[in-house]
Amino acid sequence: MESEGASGSQSTAVRPRKWALAVLALVLCGAASALAALHVRRDHLQERLLRLEPDAAGRDAVLVRFAAQQARPLYAAHCAACHGSDMRGSRVLGAPDLTDGVWLYGDGSVYEIERTILFGIRSGAGAAHNVSEMPPFGLTGRLSQGEIRALVQYVRRLSGLPHDAQQANDGKALWGANCSDCHGFDARGNNDYGAPDLTQNVWNNGGDPQSLYNAIYFGQHHIMPAWFGVLTLEQIRALAVYIHSVSHPPRTARVP
Repeated sequence: MESEGASGSQSTAVRPRKWALAVLALVLCGAASALAALHVRRDHLQERLLRLEPDAAGRDAVLVRFAAQQARPLYAAHCAACHGSDMRGSRVLGAPDLTDGVWLYGDGSVYEIERTILFGIRSGAGAAHNVSEMPPFGLTGRLSQGEIRALVQYVRRLSGLPHDAQQANDGKALWGANCSDCHGFDARGNNDYGAPDLTQNVWNNGGDPQSLYNAIYFGQHHIMPAWFGVLTLEQIRALAVYIHSVSHPPRTARVP
């Protein structure tokens, strides 16, 4: 009688364990199915992100969110060292602010951002931006120190910054023969070959007198590496869409 009672007790104890195992199996199957569905969705979005034209991808809200998720860790690993974790650039390195919507090369479209990431700037890649660079006017003796200081004051006047009026007038007289070929007579630059607009008060290396003096005296020769072959095309497209979205925040309706 005692053995029969023990056997019945063991049978009763086994039943809950079987139910628990069955429930666990169902949970695991559900989790596996959900994970598989996520992978399928991710693969679909990744394929769509690359299949669309760059700027069309940048207008698709679903793809923009997906690109941002993919690009944030890529940016932290490959871009933040120069452009900063906040994407606001570094004046020490001459790395531009990626949030302000002002572009040295191109018009800031996804297509143009992607091209720059792909091939870089003066990177040695065949399709890199490398048509021109800022020459060292002081090192080569083309301009004297006094002339460079005059140009500095003129550039500061163009940008709406405090300046010395007489020196700025002297700098204006030097502008046409030395600076207008790249920056234009109106100083608004040309983003086809990376000549910045000097009227916007936006500076990669700083707009204070000493920084401007150094830029004119020593010239500028900044380099951005080409990421083609280092990152996949999908990763580069995700970065381009992400950077475009950060520099072109959605407009909010104005409250009357």
